[in-house]
Formats: sequence, structure tokens, C-alpha cells
Amino acid sequence: MKSLKNYITAQWSSIIGTELQFSLEARIFHAISILAIFTASINSIINFRLGLIFYGLIMLPLIAVLGLGYYLSRYRNKMNIAIGIFAVVFNLLCGATYFATEGSGSVNLFTFILIIFLLSLLTSKKQFSIWIPLNILLVIGFFVLEYFYPELVKPLYPDRRHRLVDIAQTWVEVAGMIALITMYIQNNYNREKELAKSRLIALEEINETKNKLFSIVAHDLKAPLASVENYLSLLNKIDLDPEEKKTIEQNLLTSTRQTSAMLQNILHWSKDQMQGITVNLSPIPLLKTLHQTILLQQTLASEKNIELDYSIDNEIRVIADPDMLQLIVRNLLNNAIKFSSTGSQINLSIQQEANKCILKVTDTGIGISEEDHFNIFSLKNKGTYGTDQEKGVGLGLMLAKTYIEQQNGEIWFESNLNKGTTFFVSLDLDQTQHIHP
Repeated sequence: MKSLKNYITAQWSSIIGTELQFSLEARIFHAISILAIFTASINSIINFRLGLIFYGLIMLPLIAVLGLGYYLSRYRNKMNIAIGIFAVVFNLLCGATYFATEGSGSVNLFTFILIIFLLSLLTSKKQFSIWIPLNILLVIGFFVLEYFYPELVKPLYPDRRHRLVDIAQTWVEVAGMIALITMYIQNNYNREKELAKSRLIALEEINETKNKLFSIVAHDLKAPLASVENYLSLLNKIDLDPEEKKTIEQNLLTSTRQTSAMLQNILHWSKDQMQGITVNLSPIPLLKTLHQTILLQQTLASEKNIELDYSIDNEIRVIADPDMLQLIVRNLLNNAIKFSSTGSQINLSIQQEANKCILKVTDTGIGISEEDHFNIFSLKNKGTYGTDQEKGVGLGLMLAKTYIEQQNGEIWFESNLNKGTTFFVSLDLDQTQHIHP
């Protein structure tokens, strides 16, 4: 049932055009043209059945004009010309048959109402100022003529039953078309309203993120720069012994690395906001892609006397963007090092489930508190210090989640406070190569 609905929706969209191709007014005009062709065909059949041969025949050129208008707008992008033809033909048709179809006592009034309704919706400001007054004056003129010259009105129907059938059928068509068009406009309005609302929320989140980043960066960049400045000042004023210099330089190196990692994440985030996220998915060898990233993190871990082990099958290939994957794993390992104590262990491993490869980064660090679980992948999570007072922006996990989702993957975690955390990253395996279990 759902597939049938999707098929019908797709076919209807191809008939009236998509939002990217045409404006709302153009799509409404195309829909009206198709519906009008359908109803005109029904009217023609009903008129023939009622014995109104002449009025049944009139519908045939009308159907041709409707088809021409649809063609001009849908395939030639000339909607204004099509609307002009529509207005002229329908007004001429209704005007020419007004008195011959019992005047105000017939179906023509319904048609005039529909014409004014459609022109009000579809015409440009310039066309509106021409066609709407003309239509109103035309109808008023017919009323005046009928009032002063009632003999102009000619009987059309042989009996009340035929008249009732024609009026009822026309009323249903006009009321149904007005209702359908109104519903279509309302649905589009609601969709645009929701889209605007979601864009506003996204903009507010971006502004909130930007403001938090600026406040954190202003604070966290100041500290290492001040440390470097103080160290250089000390060198100019006093002579430090080699041991003191080594200690200070080691602390400065650690602080500089943390600041560099923070700036890398900020630069990635800023680029994504300005240029959008570009993903280049391809089959890549997992170990080869991550090897240099892991070695660098092992060096950082060794400085805290933390053992970082990894176990990745050399044959495993995944569908991923290599640059994004390196950033994700770098941030996860960096987080694990940051929140692990001296002498602890971190493990990077994989497991295969069906057509998925799951990377696991496990540490025995301080864990994540329950209240931080919900916001762990956003900047709403309050900033925390590592076991050696390392400070981060909190942007790493947010980037990791965004980049994983862009690669059709998933990221989640399990954590016990003061016992450790495991982050899981799921990616598609490359199915073109046989993988040994």
C-alpha cells in the first residue's frame, strides 16, 4: 500500500512538476488544467446523455485549449501566456452561453465564481489588476442585462430533473476543485512553515554553538599563549637549569598539542558551516587508513604512561570517507586518553556483524555521568577536565557524530561512572571483497 502511494505521488509530481522546477502557482495551474480536462470530459459525456448535444460539443475545443495551456506552462515555462488564454477562453465561453443557458438560474454562475477564484490565486499582480475587475464587471453586466431584459434568457432544460442533475454535477465539481486547491495550498503552507521552523531551530543551534565556541576559544587560547609568553620572559630574566627547562617545555608542548587539536576541530566545524559537508565515500582498507592516526595517539598516550593497543584485521575494508574516518578515530582516542588515568589501558578493536564493521574504543577512565549522556554529542554538554586537567571544547564528539551519519553509519556508547567508557562506530563493510571472520 505504501509503495503504491509513493508511486502515485511520484507520477503526480512528474505531471505537475516538482518544487525545484516550478513555483507553487505553476504547480497549482498544472493540477487545475489536468483536473479541468477530466471534469470537462465528464461534462461532455453528461451533456450528450442529457440530450444537450451542442453543449457537449463545446466541451471538445475547451479540452483542447486546456491541454494547450498545460503544455505551454509545463513544457514551455510560459505560465502567464497560458493563464491569459485560460481567462479569455473561459470568459468568452461563459459569456457567450450565459443567456442561452438560463442566465442566473444555470451553472454559469458557478463557473464564474471558479474563474475568479483561480485567477486570484494564479495571476501576477499586474494580471490580477486586469482580470479580476474585468470578470466582476462582466458578471455585474450580465445581471443588469438580465434584470432589464429578462426576455433574453432562454430555457435550456426540458424539465426540472435535467436542470437539477446539471446544477448538482457542476456544483460538486466547482466545490470539489476549490476544496482540493485550498487543501493543496494549506499543505504547502504547513510544509513551508515546518521547514522555516526547522531552519530557525538549526540557526539558533549554530549561533549557540558559535557563541560557546568563541567564549571557550577566547579562554583556552589565552592560557597556552600566556604560558609561552611567561616562559620566554623567564628566559630573558633568569637562567633556568636544564631540568627546569625540560619540565616547562614538556608542559608547554602538551598544552600546545591540546590547543592544536582544538583548533583542528574548530576549523573543520567552521568549514562545514560555510561550505557544507562534502563526503567522498569509497572502499578503503581500514588498518592502512587509520595506522598513522593510531601511531600518533600512541605517542600521546605514552606521555601519560597509558597503553594504547589496537587489533584490526589487515584485510578489512569499509565504505567510508578516509579523512572523516581519521578525524573520528583521532577524536575518540584523544578523548579516551584525556579521561584515562596514568598507567591505564585503552583498546581499539573491531567486530563484524552481518554487513557492518563496528569499531570499539574502550578505556578504563572516569566514565560519563548519567546527566551527561543525553548531550554528549553536542556542545550543550558542560565542559570537563581530563585526568591531567586537559581542557577541550567538546566539539570532537559532535563532529564525530555528524561525520558518521554523513557516511551512513552510527555512533553510540556505553559507560559506567569511574569504571570506563566504550564508544562504538558502525560502518558498512566493503561487500566486493571477501572478509574472513
